[in-house]
Amino acid sequence: MEKPNYGNWVPTKLLILLACGSAAMLALLILTLCFHLSWIWVILSALVLVITLGMFTYMFSFHKKLSFEKGGLMGKVHAFVADHLPWDGKGKLLDVGCGAGALTTRAAKRFPEAQCHGIDYWGAGWDYSLQMCERNAKAEGVADRCHFQKGDANHLDFPDETFDAVVSNFVYHEVRNNPDKEALICETLRVLKKGGSFALQDLFGQKSIYRDFDVTVARLKADGIVSEIHYVKNSEKEIGLPEWMAIPGMLADIGLIYGKK
Repeated sequence: MEKPNYGNWVPTKLLILLACGSAAMLALLILTLCFHLSWIWVILSALVLVITLGMFTYMFSFHKKLSFEKGGLMGKVHAFVADHLPWDGKGKLLDVGCGAGALTTRAAKRFPEAQCHGIDYWGAGWDYSLQMCERNAKAEGVADRCHFQKGDANHLDFPDETFDAVVSNFVYHEVRNNPDKEALICETLRVLKKGGSFALQDLFGQKSIYRDFDVTVARLKADGIVSEIHYVKNSEKEIGLPEWMAIPGMLADIGLIYGKK
């Protein structure tokens, strides 16, 4: 039986690029030594080699720890979102930015009565695709209840109040063409039915992206967009991510909001 392949948040192509860069700098260092070039060139090439090799080592360790087959942390992150979704599993669920379909299929397996839909832009920077999602749903035995389509988180191709539950994980900060992340959250909630459930996770604690997210949470409640909302700050600690992974620029300042519309 075919096994699911959910890829990795550290793309293999990035590791290949870093490995090639390290190899190129090693070759340059050897040439500078062989041809007795200036010590300035030797020092510079050695310094760049140390940097690229260090980046490769760090990102390879990151990749291994996240892997579903090895470290399993990607699965734990998805489980954290699903665990906080206050839903009975009856009806339709939307996964915004489904990637390889990992959270979508997890929801389908957790809620056996649910129809689960995943949308993603599947940009060139990621190793994900529509076909990959469909293969994974088939491998997990939930293909009859999982549906995937290309979409844009800025403008979801669904009428208001279409879904009984919505989830999303590490998506909004990747929508580069829209700095208004609150608008993205509201667009996700637009397609959720009144009384429906949501669990949305992203780098909400990063002020460079979200400024003061406590203000956003308060506004969602005050404006009547949601009837109930809870904000889990620094959810990387709750998930149990190692400290060397939970650093600025990587998996630090994660936050989760969940509740009812």
